[in-house]
Amino acid sequence: MDLVGSRFAALALLGILFGHSAIGVAADTGDVELFAQQPIMVAASLSPDGTQLAFLSSLNGRYHVVIERFKPEFSRYILYPGEELDFEWVRWANDERLLVSSSYAAKRDLALRSSRLYVVDTKETRLFSVGPLGQDLTAIIKPGREKPENSRIARDLPPPQIQDDVIDWLPAEPNHVLVSVDSNFDGGDEVRRVDIRDGSYKNVVNDGSDLVSWVSDQAGNVRIGWVHDEDGDLSVKVRAADGNWVKRSGETWITDDFVPLVFTADPDIVVTIGDNDAGRAVVRKLRISSGDFTETVFEHELYDADGIVIDDSNGMPVGVSFTEDYSVVEYFDPTMQKLQKNVDAALAGRTNRIVSTSKGRRQVLILSYTDSDAGSYYVWDRDEKALNFYSDRYSDMGEGMLARTEAVTYKASDGLDIPAYLTYPKGSAHEKLPTIVLPHGGPRYRDDKSYWFVSHFLAARGYAVLQPNFRGSSGYGSAFASAGLGEWGGKMQDDVSDGALWLVEQGIADPDRMCIVGWSYGGYAAAMGAVKTPDLFQCAVSINGVLDLPRLITDDKRKYARGREWTRHMGLDGESSRSVSPLHQAELINIPMLIVQSLDDIRVNKEQGQSMAGRLKNLKKEVEYVEIEFGGHSIQNVDGRKVLLEALQTFLSKHIG
Repeated sequence: MDLVGSRFAALALLGILFGHSAIGVAADTGDVELFAQQPIMVAASLSPDGTQLAFLSSLNGRYHVVIERFKPEFSRYILYPGEELDFEWVRWANDERLLVSSSYAAKRDLALRSSRLYVVDTKETRLFSVGPLGQDLTAIIKPGREKPENSRIARDLPPPQIQDDVIDWLPAEPNHVLVSVDSNFDGGDEVRRVDIRDGSYKNVVNDGSDLVSWVSDQAGNVRIGWVHDEDGDLSVKVRAADGNWVKRSGETWITDDFVPLVFTADPDIVVTIGDNDAGRAVVRKLRISSGDFTETVFEHELYDADGIVIDDSNGMPVGVSFTEDYSVVEYFDPTMQKLQKNVDAALAGRTNRIVSTSKGRRQVLILSYTDSDAGSYYVWDRDEKALNFYSDRYSDMGEGMLARTEAVTYKASDGLDIPAYLTYPKGSAHEKLPTIVLPHGGPRYRDDKSYWFVSHFLAARGYAVLQPNFRGSSGYGSAFASAGLGEWGGKMQDDVSDGALWLVEQGIADPDRMCIVGWSYGGYAAAMGAVKTPDLFQCAVSINGVLDLPRLITDDKRKYARGREWTRHMGLDGESSRSVSPLHQAELINIPMLIVQSLDDIRVNKEQGQSMAGRLKNLKKEVEYVEIEFGGHSIQNVDGRKVLLEALQTFLSKHIG
């Protein structure tokens, strides 16, 4: 299943139905080795005929592409990443060709986009096609060309930065895909019809005109282009019957910001996502010709729709993803409804995600998990009428291995209800526990009950762990999310502190043994917790955190086309960014602080952590600084995670036991 308009990645793998054992990394008995491991399989894709599986698997601490053929006999092929290359996802385009996305960190000058010349760190993506038996690896996105003024000869442009935005897998044309790519660096994307065998292409949309998202109908015709402008308003163009693009405006669905995502079988009906009158993200069908909604497909009184689920085999929308305590799917396709019902009956008492199917849904890949089980994979072969276990998602993390997580709610100081997740260490009384408050990144993100290696590592070390979904978090409606705008170091920070106070009031947390730990924006919140509430916490940990807020704002304005729009909401309304920047308020920090910084982090520059550590040392504050050479912003590799967890373990043991 493909998921459109969502932040959630699909995970799946194939079962021992085919006489095959999982690739895994046997976990050591130590907690660090156990929790630093990567998933056994990631982003698995079942071929249309159900005889092959491709996935990412961790070998020597890095993801490799694994291609397995099950029939007529078993074989396995492995593609190794380059020294600085990371694989992102894989998916079968047809039974003979696999598409592979990869990424790497680079530097670019922006001379093409402005009269000023400056160099920025970038994340580059590349798209490869792989032939049978793992052979014939081909980069399929070629550089664009332009004809300079007063010249008859076209020249090659630098390669596009983002090359893996496949907008249509063209099920009826298995050797072609539609890819959105900005070849001429004008801030808008063209659309290419790419031959996956050799990368030859034809532009089907030549001029993006600042549009960056495209929607094609079920016949593969690009029909809609859209973008949110600098004011956050939806700008839409629709291809008319004569082939010309027409700007649409003033219609209710556009002014209400309903984003078109995928066409139905009817070429005049597109599925959209946007907010209802209550501020919840809902899914509605829209008739393009009239601009009228025809049906509400999904609407929940508490939670936002996250995205639309697409059937891999035919490109049709079949369901809606949303997050309660876990990410789940509500299917509106009758066949998928029945299929999900049967899966849930067979794997009762668990959350079950259908994550990939073969053509005709004859083979179905399933991820099944609970809050104390990181997940197991099954395959249902409908021809053989068999549901077979394949592998745990992680080594040695089966049922009952992990601590239990509860959904809780507490009141913020201004009366707002704050949802959160509380993980207790196994086998302990739920009182007077050493405690970690663990705010998430984003900040427009949200935590749920799903396994995360940091929270469960901390619980395994004996700490209660609170993950607050403070105002500004996504998933609970636009009003809740918007309440965090301009509240960096303000009410968003107070919500986190109020969670710590609530734990003390409930008798759960030992007030003399509490630490605040966070990653990215959460690292900012951890540092600001040390600034604003040093009497509440005994220590603070920032992992790739935003520590120099003015610098982040400046960097984002330079690096991103819409940077000026989103940086307006960073900081505290009515105050200077320096007033809520940990680096510039470092003299107020009087508790020990650990700073963990990836040197190759292109989202939060390494100088943020380095500068903060240096300033605290100059102020004679107690600070420990740990660098991770390779890990990126998310520290996906095993070696980087080991460094992080070992540093956490040592620091927390020293300061809160």
